[in-house]
Formats: sequence, structure tokens, C-alpha cells
Amino acid sequence: MRFLDRLAVLVLLAVSIAFLVGHPIRWGEAALMIWDIAAGGKPTVWQNVTDRPNEYPAHWADGEGDVYSPPNAVRAAMVLVPGAAVLGRDEPRLQALARTFARAGFVVLVPELPEVRRLALSRHDADRVASAMRQLRQWQPGRPLGVAAVSYAVAPAVIAALETNPQFIVGVGGYHDAEAAIRFVTTGAFRPIGDPRQHMVAPNRYGRWAFLLANAGRLDDPNDAAALQTIATMRLRDPDADVAARLGPDGTAVLALVENRDPAAVTRLIAALPERVRREIDGLNLALYDLSRLRCRLILVHGRGDPLVPYSESQALAAAASNARVSLFLVDELGHVDFNAVTIANAWTMWRAVNSLLAERR
Repeated sequence: MRFLDRLAVLVLLAVSIAFLVGHPIRWGEAALMIWDIAAGGKPTVWQNVTDRPNEYPAHWADGEGDVYSPPNAVRAAMVLVPGAAVLGRDEPRLQALARTFARAGFVVLVPELPEVRRLALSRHDADRVASAMRQLRQWQPGRPLGVAAVSYAVAPAVIAALETNPQFIVGVGGYHDAEAAIRFVTTGAFRPIGDPRQHMVAPNRYGRWAFLLANAGRLDDPNDAAALQTIATMRLRDPDADVAARLGPDGTAVLALVENRDPAAVTRLIAALPERVRREIDGLNLALYDLSRLRCRLILVHGRGDPLVPYSESQALAAAASNARVSLFLVDELGHVDFNAVTIANAWTMWRAVNSLLAERR
């Protein structure tokens, strides 16, 4: 029996049990949505039993984006933040995710974030997300308002939430401490909450060179910037490519951090980075923000096998948001926001996460 067939059987079983106790409609919706998210836009029962959302571009005073609106009753509003991808808000999997939520009664606004198309995120993105949240609140007054983000986009989403006080935040595969995230992506070292040991995994090659590409353009020396961009681009294509480049002090400092394999050296190497690069890192470092100010529902999902951001970062984010109503879901057999990796083993955890979000609707 194919996985989706087995998942369909579980969906029907969950719906049947739900009708006997609890919240049958919501529980059934959550089960069908998991299937839909895993399908990544391919036909599913969720699409058959719900109407296709209305989709249209939107502009406001200081921003633009795409709106995915339910054709029937609106039950909540959500800003969905694009992650670092060259397609930005046009990324097909992101669009499919927006449609999944819109079919559940969420008005979804996906803002344009120019830097994410360069595989980078900026502190200015938090301002753009906050602007989108304020605008969506004006468009949908009285509706529960939230923000959802995946991967490194969780940081600007949380910072925006500190400014706008939403009812809920959803973060998938995000980080809390930028230094710890950099240590992991360059050396593979991390420390789970409650475990005194330092864990080590093989560092992800893509993450290292994507980090270099994201920060190369922030160097003042155009020769250094061009050289690092060339190195990053070639190494992304071929991790073993032999690339020779003459670099100045700033370019050398950035490359030294990316090529480092010693977890103990990361703090020193970050301190040696050019000021502009350090400023950008600090601007999106949630460890430098007072997250106890969050009073909303905080739903965090993280794969235990995430190769780009360790699950310990969502643990740390949950602990730092001491006054929020936190639900942390650590998912087995899930990589970095790899939604199509829903399995029989992890479907229950994924269902609980989606059900928690649906409970925020009115």
C-alpha cells in the first residue's frame, strides 16, 4: 500500500474517532491538511472537499504581496513569511502551503521580501513583515491575527510579532541564537536543552555556502564581495571545486568562519567579521531580544534530523518565550522543513501541530 493510501486510511480513522468525542470537524480538517501539505500541491481529498481560494496581488503604503483568501467564511488572518529562496513569494511549495491554510479559513498574506531572493535575510525584513501584519489587521479587523514562517524566516517573523502583538506565531525549523545556528551549519555541533553533552553531526555543505553567498554582498570591498560570491556559487554547484581567490582582510574573515570546523573557534571568528556583517547577524539574533514580551500562542515545529538548523534551537526559542503559550513539536524523520516527509511514524505529531493552529481560529 502506497504511503498516501495508508495516510488516507489513517485520516478516515481519525475522522471516525473524532465524531465520537472532542472536536470532530477540526480534527478531521487537521488530518486532511497534513495530507495536503505532504502532497505539495498535488491533488488531495482536502482540495476536493474545499473550494479553491481567491488569489490576487496586493499593495499598501510601504509594501506588496500576494493574498490567498477563502471563498467562504474568514476565520483568521495570517502573514506567511517567505524563506530564503530565489523565487521568494513565488516559490511553488510556499504557494501550495498558503492555499492549504486558505482552504481552512485563513486569509493569508505573503509579503514581498526582496533580499530573500538573494538567499539572504535582513533586519529590514522584520519591518516589512510587521507592516504586512498591521495592514492585514486593518483588512480583517476583529479576526485572530498571526504570523507563520519557516527556517531562517522565523527570526524576522518573531521580531515583527514583538512589534505587533499577534494572537499566534507558527515557526517551523527556526533558530533562537544566531551564533549557535552558525556553529551548527559550519561545524555540526549543537547542544539540546537538558543535555550537557555537545552533539556532533556532519555539517551540511549547502548551508555553509548558502551562508557565504548571503553575506558576500555585505562587504564594502567590491572585489572581496565578487570573489566570495564566485566561491559560494561554485561550491554550491560542486562542493569540491578548487577555487582560488585573492581576498582582502574582510573577505578573508568571512571565508575563515565558513571554512572553520572547530566549534570552539566560532565565537572568535564571528567577532572578527566586518562590522556590517556582524550588525546584520545581530539584527536577526533572537537571543538578543526580550522574548518574554510575547504573550501569544507560539507553535514551534522542528525536525529532529534537520541538517541546517538543529532542533535545539526551537527548544531554546520555546524556553526564551517564557510568557507565551508554547507548543513545541519535535518531529522524527523530518529534515529541514521537508513537509513531504510525513510518515506513519510522525503523522501524529504533525497532526497535533496543525490542530493547535486550527484551534486559534474563530
